[in-house]
Amino acid sequence: MRLTDMDPLEYFFGVGDGELSVWHSPADLDLDGDGIPDAVALDFDGDGLIDDAMWDSDGDGVADRVLLDVAADGTAAAVFADSGLGLWDQPIVRLPVDVDGDGRPDHFLEDTDGDGIADRVVDGPG
Repeated sequence: MRLTDMDPLEYFFGVGDGELSVWHSPADLDLDGDGIPDAVALDFDGDGLIDDAMWDSDGDGVADRVLLDVAADGTAAAVFADSGLGLWDQPIVRLPVDVDGDGRPDHFLEDTDGDGIADRVVDGPG
């Protein structure tokens, strides 16, 4: 499925017994540049910067990792996996991203055009 073929996705978030918050976001994060969405960038506060990304690390069409960038600096501060109960509450200590297949995790989301949407994952320093 190509990026242009996808409808916007709806996300429902909430804690406890309160009302759910709803966000809409296009599946628009193409980490490997093949035109097929690998992740969905979410901007919860509307500032134009990505707050997190849902990523399909094994390419099966189901997001299995959430990368949270709470500082909006392009570095994932935390990574979570689905618990199997529809909750993204399983912390992952080490970022398991190796898009280029070099055996080293890739640490940064790169936004080359400055539009607030990461274009791809690239290696970090060191």
